[in-house]
Amino acid sequence: MQRGEIRIGLSRAELTAVREAVELTPNFEGRLDVRDTLRAAMKARSNGVALERAVAERFVKRLAAIDLPTALVKVKLLRAIRDFDRDELAPSDDTGRPARAA
Repeated sequence: MQRGEIRIGLSRAELTAVREAVELTPNFEGRLDVRDTLRAAMKARSNGVALERAVAERFVKRLAAIDLPTALVKVKLLRAIRDFDRDELAPSDDTGRPARAA
């Protein structure tokens, strides 16, 4: 995973549902990247995807949760964005990684 990317684990049902939902999602900057990433994950039988943080935020704002798997993906993305932002704001230790509270 590259810096600035958000990675979420998805079940096969979630991946299938969100791949179909992206076709119904209104156009946004990065939509083609999301569509291609989801298609590649399906083809590779991957159990997750990685999206740039900005693209993930634009996607989650436009994603219509039309069924349970899509709603779960939306929640996972929102949590991943929140966690990413929290880690970015946390002071880092000497290794450059965010310091974790005990």
